[in-house]
Amino acid sequence: MSQHILLYTSPAIGGVLQYNHSIVCALANSGYEVTYVQEVPQDLVQLMGRAGIDQLRQKAAQMVEQQKLLGVSQQVWLEAATECDAEQVLSKVSPDLIVFSNGAPIANFLPKRLAIQKNIPFVVVEGLVHPTQPPASWAAGIEELATHYVQAKAVIAVSQDNLRLLRKFFKLPEHKGQVIHSGRPARYFEPPDPHHRARLRQEFGIPADAVVCFTAARLDIIKGYQYQIGAIKQLRQTPVWEKLHFAWAGQGTLVEQLKQSVKQMGIGDRIKFLGELADIVDWLDASDIFVLPSEAEGMPLSIMEAMAKGLPVVATSISGIPEELGETGHLLPSPMLDAQATIRSLAETIQAWGSDKALRLEIGQACQRRAEQMFQEERMVRETLAVIQANLSMP
Repeated sequence: MSQHILLYTSPAIGGVLQYNHSIVCALANSGYEVTYVQEVPQDLVQLMGRAGIDQLRQKAAQMVEQQKLLGVSQQVWLEAATECDAEQVLSKVSPDLIVFSNGAPIANFLPKRLAIQKNIPFVVVEGLVHPTQPPASWAAGIEELATHYVQAKAVIAVSQDNLRLLRKFFKLPEHKGQVIHSGRPARYFEPPDPHHRARLRQEFGIPADAVVCFTAARLDIIKGYQYQIGAIKQLRQTPVWEKLHFAWAGQGTLVEQLKQSVKQMGIGDRIKFLGELADIVDWLDASDIFVLPSEAEGMPLSIMEAMAKGLPVVATSISGIPEELGETGHLLPSPMLDAQATIRSLAETIQAWGSDKALRLEIGQACQRRAEQMFQEERMVRETLAVIQANLSMP
């Protein structure tokens, strides 16, 4: 009888959702019995509203269908889950190992506590660690979280910076923790398809010779769209503005606010709101620059995808992004330190790259080489499964 692995994730959004999909499929392909639990905590339900949660569940369902084809039939969706819900899941499944895939260190707190009580071995994957000091009100929870890390068979961070922050703010023991960089599927590394570029530009009324700045991220405050608006205000005063168009893929709490800002600025023809996309590959093929001025990240998959496609990337110097870009692309000052410096640097970078195709090509090729060396999905899966297999065999 095959060993049973429970992948328990919270919150089931963004890059964590995509990471889970890769790992769940790999586990099923390796012959393990897999149960996949996707939890959306109460505060996120309130923040996103019913329409936002429905969109989130629809996106998750598309991945679930692929997982079922591989034999992952045990799927659980939990909204505003209670400790009772988590206990029922763990009692019913009775797994040999749990993989807790977290969107933040405090995520999956109650299920981890239950796993310890039930003596179920577990591995923790931390997808995002915010770079600011947690509030004093979290002190008791952080003390217990430290015991979770001690009890965990392994703790995986997606970047060296996230690992450092776990030790600094969340009491991860110095002897525990390892970094496994995320990776993306082979299709992101395929050469750009010129037909995608021509089709999307014609469909959205973007000139063939325009310079398209693309962003794929939730339209929430943490992703820094407000800094793009600030940079656009400066870019409108420069000659390169005549060439520039922006395409933003995602949904979130700022959608209406951003649309209103764009309308008031009179630049609706220059910024395309694409909504939630099931796949961004075509838009990567159609774009010239990738932009992500976030306030906090783990190690963004969207940057890896843009690098793999050979786009030059401009992003904030936060969390795992410097580790991700290395000497390629351009790092902006953190908006948490100086928002105006972020805006100014973003405008200057887009101005320079938008005016020089050869420079864009050179930087994009450097990004692509780094992605090929570091961010292949096959490597991520192999390293992650090695951790799971090693800890399944441990007493």
